[in-house]
Amino acid sequence: MKKLILLISLFLSFNTIFSSENEIIVPSKIKEVTVFQKGAQVYKSGSVFINTGVTDLLITDLPRNINQQSIQVKGFGNFIILSVNYRLNYLRSQKQSKEIKVLEDSLDFLKYKKKDIENKIEIYKAEEGILLANKSIGGDQSGVSVTALKEAMNYFHSKLNEIKSKELELSKSLVNINESLNRIQNQLNSLRTKRNNPISEIVVKVLAKEKTKAILDLKYVVYNAGWTPEYDLRAIDINNPVQLNYKAKVFQSSGEDWKDVKLTISTGNPQISGVKPEIYPWYISFYEPLQYMIRGARSMPMAKAVYNEVEIMDSEEDVMTEAEEVVFETTTSQTSVEFNIDISYTIPADGKAYTVQINEFSLDADYTYYAAPKLVEAAFLLAQITGWEQYNLLPGSASIFFEGTYVGNSNINPRNTNDTLNLSLGRDESIVVSRTKIKDFESQRVIGVNKKETFGYEIEIRNNKNSDISIIINDQFPVSTNKEIEVEQIEKSGAKLNETSGKLSWEFNLKSRESKKLEMKYSVKYPKNKRIEL
Repeated sequence: MKKLILLISLFLSFNTIFSSENEIIVPSKIKEVTVFQKGAQVYKSGSVFINTGVTDLLITDLPRNINQQSIQVKGFGNFIILSVNYRLNYLRSQKQSKEIKVLEDSLDFLKYKKKDIENKIEIYKAEEGILLANKSIGGDQSGVSVTALKEAMNYFHSKLNEIKSKELELSKSLVNINESLNRIQNQLNSLRTKRNNPISEIVVKVLAKEKTKAILDLKYVVYNAGWTPEYDLRAIDINNPVQLNYKAKVFQSSGEDWKDVKLTISTGNPQISGVKPEIYPWYISFYEPLQYMIRGARSMPMAKAVYNEVEIMDSEEDVMTEAEEVVFETTTSQTSVEFNIDISYTIPADGKAYTVQINEFSLDADYTYYAAPKLVEAAFLLAQITGWEQYNLLPGSASIFFEGTYVGNSNINPRNTNDTLNLSLGRDESIVVSRTKIKDFESQRVIGVNKKETFGYEIEIRNNKNSDISIIINDQFPVSTNKEIEVEQIEKSGAKLNETSGKLSWEFNLKSRESKKLEMKYSVKYPKNKRIEL
């Protein structure tokens, strides 16, 4: 009895740590969330009636991983906020999610089904045992007729085969059930681990001169959330602007679901330091190698250096102290842009990515085609976009749609561009590109101690579209890096040549149903006793 009284008193004492007579739980709901690239700021609001005097208002069931420095509380009503305190409550855990309840119900059903199958297997094994135990036909003194023997053998074979088939079928079902049980149990263990974490609570101590309604607004930052940009690029044809659909893939595993909340997508990152960098004096000195002094049979190193005119000897502690004085600062944070989302979204705390529509823009573009037939015999449509800076784009993947058809993925990286954003809209099969050898021109011959090889290629481009196009063609001459190798540029069909890289570039317009042929020819001379790859 004494032990029971002691346990009850201990339990009550623990409860009094987290509650008092004047402590009131404030029902609160998430109203808005600002999602950063890493992290999110959550805005909750709640209200409750309070009596005259001092009252502790408790906002509970908050995620454990709240950044305490980010907590902001505002009060509205005829009262004064005296203090705001943050604490962890280990006596309570986060509410059980619907996902856990569904998984637990599935687990119970599968366990029942497993037990039922095990019972059936046991019955069949018992029936098999009885059948095998009574397989003797006739007595020891008398035989059995052939007819009776055949009937008995047929029955024995049929019945045993039926039992074995049932056992095999049930065993297979049992294996599948065990696999499902393991998967569900592992998922439950993961979710229960999160559920059993202590919850955060915020205690707001207030003073009221009369009974009044208290409204509390709470803001805090959680880190296990964020978003990544994603784009859809749609071009109807080369005579219309590009439609850019700007989307955010939002994810969070904070421990509380964001249900029907107003979202704001921010390009900021609260985890990046906003402290400006400082330049400190950079002292240099002559390097002096280790000097060894022989004392008997032992050698002892003595290091000596000058640092800021202070002599430092070979003490390990002194060296570590000086190293700790070196200051490392991060760069200032970039200016953030916020996108206010018009409709409400629900983002569960399951860590999965959910698509949120940010905005849609119509971008003016100059269209041109590009081909490098030495690498790929195909033409790629490029959209050269200007004025994109105003839309605050971030690097991300893009799904490309042209003329109503999905043509592949590309990437948008505004940080690597200047005034023009070049986007690849994929291949256009209506532009036929080929590159073939001019066999009549190619030759190999020996000239003294050297060998000379000549090469020729014909590039043909045909426009099968119903509209005119502009196109850029790139190819290349080889570039020698050895004085014994001589390259002669014989024909380039008017291409622009970069002498350093050997790059050839043609740019021209091609009318509908028109084709154009280009030629490039060159020779390479090198010592005949050596080999090069061409």
